[in-house]
Amino acid sequence: MQPPRSRRPATRAAAALSALCLVASCSANPGPPPLVEPESAQSETSGVSTTPSDDNPRRSDRTQVQVGVDPVRGGFNPHLIADDSATVRAIADLTLPSAYVGTSPNRDLLVGVSTLPTSPAAQTVRYVIAPEAQWSDGTPITGSDFAYLWRGMVTTAGTVNPAAYRAIQAIRISGQGGKVVDVDFERPVANREELFAYLLPSHLFAADASDFPFALRNMVPASAGRFLMADVGRARGTVVLNRNDRFWGTEPASVDILTLTAARDTTQTADQLRSGQLAFVDVTPQETTQEVFRRVPGVEVREGSSSRVLGVVISATSGLDQAMREQVRSLIDVPLLAHIAAGRSTNLAVAEHAFTPGEKDTAALRARTVPIRVGADAMDPAAAAVARTLVDILNGAGIPAKLTSTDATTLAGRSLPSSEVDLAVVWQRNSASMTTLASRMACPSKTSRAGNLSGLCSVGNEALAGRILDGTMSATEARAAVAEAEERDAVWVPILNETRIAASSGGVAIPGVSTWPGGISDAARWQLADTVGPTPKEKP
Repeated sequence: MQPPRSRRPATRAAAALSALCLVASCSANPGPPPLVEPESAQSETSGVSTTPSDDNPRRSDRTQVQVGVDPVRGGFNPHLIADDSATVRAIADLTLPSAYVGTSPNRDLLVGVSTLPTSPAAQTVRYVIAPEAQWSDGTPITGSDFAYLWRGMVTTAGTVNPAAYRAIQAIRISGQGGKVVDVDFERPVANREELFAYLLPSHLFAADASDFPFALRNMVPASAGRFLMADVGRARGTVVLNRNDRFWGTEPASVDILTLTAARDTTQTADQLRSGQLAFVDVTPQETTQEVFRRVPGVEVREGSSSRVLGVVISATSGLDQAMREQVRSLIDVPLLAHIAAGRSTNLAVAEHAFTPGEKDTAALRARTVPIRVGADAMDPAAAAVARTLVDILNGAGIPAKLTSTDATTLAGRSLPSSEVDLAVVWQRNSASMTTLASRMACPSKTSRAGNLSGLCSVGNEALAGRILDGTMSATEARAAVAEAEERDAVWVPILNETRIAASSGGVAIPGVSTWPGGISDAARWQLADTVGPTPKEKP
């Protein structure tokens, strides 16, 4: 028996979406790919085209799907704390290639991954890139793309989880077309599947990765995923992804055009789900989002969480000693700040915290002649709200404090390293991966505090980072040890775990799996639901 029509608005959705003025076709049609030599032969800079060429005639039968997402406030580089968000990571999953998928090598990108039995370093891992692997402009994927990411991660301020990249001492490129990549590690790294995710098209950027902080500021200029970025409409709040017809791997995308549109208002988004204009939504909830979505006929709603947590970094190098850091921490009302950050009381995931507030004598802080400087990204409403309230709390306790509004890149790259702020309200990845855990303990480099924003450097914490990286510790042991160290040193106070609300109007499905289409990262497997046969949840 066919389900009610309200469960299958795909035809309505397709009709509505076809009426949208979406730009660019499903494929680029550039000239012949350039010859690729080993890394030293590549030029350091290259021009970047913001819009792929479109020489093919438009088809009238292209499948189009529109989804609602959180607005993209920064750029599209998933390796930067400033850009990191659920939406940016989903775009990266669809457009940028990774060496591993989960814990398994990406067989579309690589034909082999092995640890060399003899090595000039503590450990050497060889990656052999598939001969046919290429970017959407026709340029082959080579070892230079691995080297560019490595250089960017170790030289750029404010990168996400750089510890394992800092363990690399050299990358050697060989083989025909630069397809063999030998990565030499100065210390063993156990969780190598967390390395070389989201490679960037190095042929479009500077060879020394000096442009890494802004390489993807406006768009992803070339793709090696199942989709390519065709258009970014900042004013409209839209990102248009087209099927990448140069994708060489298995299971290319079924949908021709995927439009991500900013879903800023619960009522309007619910109307778009109701009409079938939106096939899927993945957003940070407002106060009534879940309740409203659940009452839309035919819409399935699920609550989840991301790997991000909002918290307060207490600098260990700005003049706050251990006792002062503990005093500041004692004044942080985590449940209150979580409520203020989220702007809601429902679907609120207050972060766990071990300290007891209000038990410290704050006389030393009150006696300071300079105010405590609280930094936050002015473009991030949650972080900015927490920072403003934290300033009010400190001033209310008789402790001089002031707000320093900046951006996340400046905060991580200059304000914290140069001790321009004492406290920073930032989003960080939680302790879901070993690289994350090691990055939070490793001593900062001379140029960046990426990963370890507090700046605290001790022999014990550096040794802990090494044991996490080389796999001496289990994941459970590592999580406990890092939490204990951050608690002991009073350098990090988690406030709010990011909650996500996803809703499906039934317009898309993954054939043979379920009526639930997964997440936006699964969009390459989506098909319009009216074209999909019975699934395990449906009877013919």
